[in-house]
Amino acid sequence: MTRFSIFCALLAMTVAPTRLTLVSAAPLCPLGDATLNGTYIVSGGGTVATVGPVTSVGEVTYDGKGNSDATYTVSLNGAMHTITVTGTYTVNADCTATAVEVPNHFNFVVSPNGSSANWMATDSGTVLSGTLVRLRPLDSFEDAARLHSGNRVGIPATLRQDPKTPAVRKPKVLHASERSSSGS
Repeated sequence: MTRFSIFCALLAMTVAPTRLTLVSAAPLCPLGDATLNGTYIVSGGGTVATVGPVTSVGEVTYDGKGNSDATYTVSLNGAMHTITVTGTYTVNADCTATAVEVPNHFNFVVSPNGSSANWMATDSGTVLSGTLVRLRPLDSFEDAARLHSGNRVGIPATLRQDPKTPAVRKPKVLHASERSSSGS
């Protein structure tokens, strides 16, 4: 081996670990639990060993602080049930997450902006998986209330209308019979 080859090999071994560290240093979900916030549509299905086929659809609301409230319509081997449950969750910096809705446990992979997630149950004898899609963020309730009230603080400037500025009037459209009498 030439000195140049040895130098290149040593340089590659020195630079490669540094480069990997720089790439992995930025977290995908730096907001942690706040990544999941708002109301989500949840759906999924599979099999539970002691029950049979299971499928569900519902809504779950995450508070951005590690707590959740959910209401599901569930088919347990063909028998329909409505279930309301509270839970806890943790979102890690790499966008993996865990949740507990007693007695059930779940693993998630959350999108970095928190708009969706894929989940699976992790309890023995349970084969369930599904998706979450954000229906609305928590802020949307407050913003909608402000938009329809007299409180204009917090409404983006592009949506505000200054009461002193007259509304833009639509131009009058002349029909063919009106054009000939007005312009001739």
